[in-house]
Amino acid sequence: MLLAIRDKTRGWIAYVIVAVLVVPFALFGLYNYAGNGGEQTVASVDGEDITRTQLDQAYRERQAELRQMLGEQFDPGLFNTEQLRREALQQLIDQQLLFNHARTRKLNVSDEQVASIIRNQDIFQVDGEFSMERYRQLLEQNNLTLDRYEAQMRQDLSLGLLRQAIERSAYTSDRELDRILALQGQRRELSWVTIPTAAYRDGINPQPEALEQWYEQNPNRFQLPEQVRLNYLLLDPAVIAERIDVSTEDIRERYRERQAEASQTAERELRHILIEVPAQASADAVGAAREQAVAARERIQAGESFAAVARAVSDDTGSANDGGNLGAVQPSDVAPAFAEAAWKLEVGAISEPVRTDFGWHVIEVTAARANELAPLEELAASLRESIAQSRAEREVFELGNTLETLAFEYPRDLEPAAEALGLPVQQTDWLAADDTGEGILAETAIQRSAFSDALLESRENSDLIDLGDGRYGVIRVVDHRAASREPLADVKADVREAVIDEQAAKKAQAQAEAMLPAIESGQSLRQAAEAVSVAKINAPRWAERNERELPAGVREMGFRLPRPAPGQNHADLARLPDGWAVVLLSAVEDANPDDIDAERRAQLRQSINAMDGQLAFRAVLAQLREQAQVRIFEERL
Repeated sequence: MLLAIRDKTRGWIAYVIVAVLVVPFALFGLYNYAGNGGEQTVASVDGEDITRTQLDQAYRERQAELRQMLGEQFDPGLFNTEQLRREALQQLIDQQLLFNHARTRKLNVSDEQVASIIRNQDIFQVDGEFSMERYRQLLEQNNLTLDRYEAQMRQDLSLGLLRQAIERSAYTSDRELDRILALQGQRRELSWVTIPTAAYRDGINPQPEALEQWYEQNPNRFQLPEQVRLNYLLLDPAVIAERIDVSTEDIRERYRERQAEASQTAERELRHILIEVPAQASADAVGAAREQAVAARERIQAGESFAAVARAVSDDTGSANDGGNLGAVQPSDVAPAFAEAAWKLEVGAISEPVRTDFGWHVIEVTAARANELAPLEELAASLRESIAQSRAEREVFELGNTLETLAFEYPRDLEPAAEALGLPVQQTDWLAADDTGEGILAETAIQRSAFSDALLESRENSDLIDLGDGRYGVIRVVDHRAASREPLADVKADVREAVIDEQAAKKAQAQAEAMLPAIESGQSLRQAAEAVSVAKINAPRWAERNERELPAGVREMGFRLPRPAPGQNHADLARLPDGWAVVLLSAVEDANPDDIDAERRAQLRQSINAMDGQLAFRAVLAQLREQAQVRIFEERL
């Protein structure tokens, strides 16, 4: 328990670590470390165990990351549970490999450094000071022990130092940078001839045997997907909310709550005086800075104006010249401790010194503006809807247990559950696995379950399916069609068009290929194209690597061809969406690296170094994986 035995921190500059690493304390984040004794091991890394509890927590964190990244588009059904669990396990294995490597390289983090970082996290502070009571309380609330949390913090810091050491080892020489700049800005002189496929369609009349042959050679075309029809029950908070009664008193109570919230988020005009002290400063330095803040407050109480004292002593250069004026501020604009103190003050009052990561503040409230809340009469309808929705969400959770139980007790019938819930059994039309559908049919989780072997074979009710947004459903397959293929007779017209397109494309390609020997023998592109009546010639032009005005196939081939010797050309074919092209490269001009300004060179060097650093880190991790003794207990996952 570092913080139980240390009141001071010293040593290496901990704030540098914090600037590089993100080591947050999330109330739903860290692994549950409240004792691993006797837990089931799911993997071991060079003798270090990874427990089932750690894997479960890492899996939940992975889900949370995806939910945060995708927002409203997050759909649990899109992600395979087994795959996510294996990804989470691999992440834990990688972390252990890297931590072992960091220990080997003696990238250790001292007790003082860990203690300093924890002490300066806002979440553990009360009135700007670290609170051991709050620290213990938050850890206990999340079933974490002090020792294990601090050990995890040390491990995270060590891993960050290791990654930083590896990635910062990347270096790009001036010669390499010049070579890349020359290639990036390279221009090529290109000309090309296009030969459209459509010009060769006329006159192609495929015979029946050609259609049959194409149909047999393309078995994946004209497939009719597997289909099912479903019965289902849907628990939707929006539907449940419609049958919930909300009283007038309920609406008044919610309005009073909104009034209280509005007062808490009201805007205030503030001044402050800052006595700066680094977050990692010693207790003596912190105390001395506080004394300066107290002295500033006493000067104001003795009659000096707040603005005059702020100009004289405040370390906040941005506001000091303006008498400490911060303008209009909302709680979210400032540190939590600062906001808590400022919103307790009356207008004109001066705060006691308040500690934040920046130092000590003395705060004055010069004006307060309450958030205007519309009259109750105007908000009544929306408040009623909000109350009903909240209650519906809680009711859906309870009804979900009933639905799950009855769907299991009556596995081939949804009616008993429907009667108990007061909901109708609904039926879909034919549904394919790749249909987008609407409503419940658009849910990937529903489609995945509907086409599972278990439901198709048993025709029994599914498990309770979490659809997100508080919605749950149970489905049952009532009819099924296996995948099949449309008969040739039904798709003969489409097959005929495909055969004509294919044969026309081959003719266009043959014409393009016939031009290459002529060009290689010394003919110009125009001379070689004279034998192709439908060819369209594009005059030579200088093109850049990322130029979008050229057809993509022409540009890609033009920069793939080898650099020609002076006075020579290189040519090759490029496939286009509507035909073929013969592309001729006649000259290459590299960019002059000396023409690139210093800022651009620095940006590119930084980008290359960052990319090379990431590649180096991945290479180290790959080597560690190869050398380590990793054992995964598949039956315990």
